[in-house]
Amino acid sequence: MTSLHEYLQEDPQCQALARGAVLAVSPMLEDPDPQPLEEILDQWAFDLAGRMPLPWSIHGALDALNHYLFEEQGLHGDRNAFDDPINAVLPKVVARRKGLPISLSILWIDVAKRLGLDAVGIALPGHFVTALRLDLGMLFFDPFNQGRALGEEEAARIVRKASGGRMAFDPAMLEPVSHRAILLRLVRNLHSRFVKSEAWDEALWSATHLILLAPEDTGPYRDRAFVRLKRGEILPAVKDLQEAIRLSQEEDPQLRDWIEKLKKG
Repeated sequence: MTSLHEYLQEDPQCQALARGAVLAVSPMLEDPDPQPLEEILDQWAFDLAGRMPLPWSIHGALDALNHYLFEEQGLHGDRNAFDDPINAVLPKVVARRKGLPISLSILWIDVAKRLGLDAVGIALPGHFVTALRLDLGMLFFDPFNQGRALGEEEAARIVRKASGGRMAFDPAMLEPVSHRAILLRLVRNLHSRFVKSEAWDEALWSATHLILLAPEDTGPYRDRAFVRLKRGEILPAVKDLQEAIRLSQEEDPQLRDWIEKLKKG
């Protein structure tokens, strides 16, 4: 399987998270086959399985997980070239041992799940983190910072810093998001970088992948229409805007005016 479309057809809930993360950015890879990465993660989980504490201790298991990923394997956040798109490409992240908060979080979640832990993603504004669901609540961690444990106060600080103090922290921000939502954010991060750098070929495929991940959302169709206009592709842009109108639950006169102007040239 080497396409995001095929993956979503077979696994619409995106349970195989690392596999989906590879296919979500497949145009950036010479070989988009996710199997080599999955074999590495299998080996990591196998190594860790022999280190799980006996008698069982969830804190001991988490210490072993974080020590293995961030000390032995050397995974860390790329602070020097944070905006480099390669930091979102999991095979490259594993090879280079550095990446974005969301790419490192995907690796953390995937390995933890292979060990039978109920690991989830937490989409804080501006900084993706992880959590472990337990009977008595959740424990939060920051894979970009060596798996450091987080409390609500630290999460609020992260939100303030990421938003420049413009956004108030809400405890609802610590609710887990679906695997599909994780992949959507991964691709959206890339798409924003491509648009900012005016890399329109890359922005076209990333917008298309956003549509595949959120086919009922009008936003990705608007995004792709914008990219197509930048590429001089008027008719395809109009079709995307028409699809956005079809999906919208509210009338958008501005969007219809935009379409009419494009049709008239």
